[in-house]
Amino acid sequence: MQLLGRLCCAQLPMQIDDQLEIHKCDVLRAAQLIEADLPPVLYERGRSVYSGQATIMRVTDKGHSAARQRTSA
Repeated sequence: MQLLGRLCCAQLPMQIDDQLEIHKCDVLRAAQLIEADLPPVLYERGRSVYSGQATIMRVTDKGHSAARQRTSA
């Protein structure tokens, strides 16, 4: 949810390289809190890695609402 809060304040579109943050974007996208293009996942030596950058296009209305609820709680 910290990433969602940062994305709400960021100038979008935005590119993300960090594997952990791309994974968080994957979760946020699945929850329909953001719209993003995510790179394919590759499986190397028993672990999964993203094969490039994620591009975050926008935070959805649902995402903005979730971020507001988090800050007011």
